[in-house]
Amino acid sequence: MLMDDKKTLASCALVNRTFNLHTIPILYRSVSLTTPLTFTRFANATYCVTERSSRIRHLDLSGFSTCGLQKSSATTQNVVTPEILVNILMATPGLEAFSVSETLESAITVEVLKTLLFNCRKIKALDFCGCSGKQFGIAMSELAEFMGRVKISLQFDEDGDDGEEVRYSFQKIAQPVLPQLQRLSLHECPVISEHTAIITMLAHAPNLTHLDLGGCSVSDMTLKFLTTETNVKHTLKHLLLAKCKNISSEAISNFVSQCHQLETLNIYGERDIVTAIGEYDLITILNSPCAKRLQTLDIGSSQVTPRVLLAIQQNCSTSLRNLGISKAQITSISHLSDFLMTMTHLRYIDLTSIPCFNAFNTYGFITNLGKEHQLHTIEMSESLLKKLTTANDWKIDENYGRRRYYFRSTHEPRPDHVHSRKLDVTDCGPERMSKIFQYYSFGK
Repeated sequence: MLMDDKKTLASCALVNRTFNLHTIPILYRSVSLTTPLTFTRFANATYCVTERSSRIRHLDLSGFSTCGLQKSSATTQNVVTPEILVNILMATPGLEAFSVSETLESAITVEVLKTLLFNCRKIKALDFCGCSGKQFGIAMSELAEFMGRVKISLQFDEDGDDGEEVRYSFQKIAQPVLPQLQRLSLHECPVISEHTAIITMLAHAPNLTHLDLGGCSVSDMTLKFLTTETNVKHTLKHLLLAKCKNISSEAISNFVSQCHQLETLNIYGERDIVTAIGEYDLITILNSPCAKRLQTLDIGSSQVTPRVLLAIQQNCSTSLRNLGISKAQITSISHLSDFLMTMTHLRYIDLTSIPCFNAFNTYGFITNLGKEHQLHTIEMSESLLKKLTTANDWKIDENYGRRRYYFRSTHEPRPDHVHSRKLDVTDCGPERMSKIFQYYSFGK
């Protein structure tokens, strides 16, 4: 689309005043800065509020990199300073989305965060993907203290059926600071404290529709807080809790079952069989009201059994488009084949490390689907994919990521951009994602 072609738009802006009048708002709506040179030029042009800077809605710093420019990290710190970021944010009062990654996390201080939240009153989406440095964690805790931290009380009940039971109580905040915030991503930010920062951040953003806590150090307490102290169980549409090892299977089941608007759920885990999300809890989720709305579901590394597949078939067959069931405990290929024959709207499935899926039965499995089936991408292990060849229009996807795909050509997005591990909270689309976001989304 022309709206995504910045070079063509820039040329159109130079044609005449009429073209300029129509292209400038589109050009300035989303600004992506990827090199020190472009950042410096932009910073020099936005030292104060102007008509053009006030048009900026999305400031994307996630792709900023000095790789290949023979620049050191010290050079980056001299180019992108907290003071310059504060000036830019002061000059963009209409900002609605802000995204940054680990490359610039040293410049994200508490002053930058305060300016972002309190000067940009229209902010709706925040993405701090991969920011895992100690300084960023301290800045988030200081921000929580400034906004008004939630006080947490723990009570230990020794009369519970399962022994000692922990109960949480939370002191309500006076007034939410970010009621307008709809999308929040702290993907792979394990340094942020659950007690001193994350819960306070969630308390001040009670109306989230998109939440990505993948890889964060959160526990059952966070889900308990979201359930009892916020409005998210009525507003949440996209939830990612991938690789949150400290959250119990029961807590995930209880919370998700109450989120009636969910369309995307990712609880992919890197757990052993003992701590994996259990079969009973998965079936509870799949029998909840949200199951009939789910379009994307990733329950990889959980206790996926034939009974779980039956629950998916009964409740999600019409809505589900993307499904992840890696490491599923399925011992018969006929279970998978029969399951997919009923899931006629499914377009992507992750079958990585499933015992019954091997080089001997893959071709028969593909043939049984037929050309009418909408499935066009199957993710599988690299060892299995190396044993396969092109057959029945199905090809091996050759990419430089860590994930491997068997696919057939369609008008759908690229096979390695179909099912992401990271929630895209800024609505920029996979083809426009920065390299670092693509790494966290599709490279793992």
